[in-house]
Amino acid sequence: MAQILRLRVILDTEEDVFRDIEIQTDAPLMHLHFAVLDAFGWEAGEMASFFQSDESWSRGQEFPLMDMSDPMAEPGDQPEEAMTQRTVGDLVPSLASRAIYVYDFLRMWCFYVEPVTLQDAKPDGAYPALCHEFGTPPAFDSKDGELLDGMDLDLGEDDGKPTRTGDPEIDAYFDDDEDDDDFGGEHLSIDDLDGLI
Repeated sequence: MAQILRLRVILDTEEDVFRDIEIQTDAPLMHLHFAVLDAFGWEAGEMASFFQSDESWSRGQEFPLMDMSDPMAEPGDQPEEAMTQRTVGDLVPSLASRAIYVYDFLRMWCFYVEPVTLQDAKPDGAYPALCHEFGTPPAFDSKDGELLDGMDLDLGEDDGKPTRTGDPEIDAYFDDDEDDDDFGGEHLSIDDLDGLI
């Protein structure tokens, strides 16, 4: 009979927000990926990874959404780590195990995954199943503003002058764009290089 893990998935936010999900231990990790997004009301479509973890929430072995292995490697030499190839039981092999789920590598939404119980599947059960909800998750795109926190960008008005960012190195780069380059004062395409050879 199939074993069912009840997992507590905790969103790393200031407010307490978590969901309990029941899922078969032999289910592909891809099923857990979609179950987490569905439980928090977010759409799929961004890159994601699961990581095995420990008591201090260190990131261990990674199970990415996409197979990132070398397509030129010999059969049998490829690690099978993608979410489609590994199971929930591979990620969380015991009740003492922990895991981390990261969704959208730009926004870096982080979830902590802890097993709560392990039991036999109910004959009439449908899995994965959302069992418990606590807290209201933030909107998925609410982290966009945090990407620019701490950056003092004064872009000013568009007066035809190079953009000013407030960062001396970046501003110097924009200033250099106004100067002539080493190939005669204009930007060349790769097709124009034939005449220089």
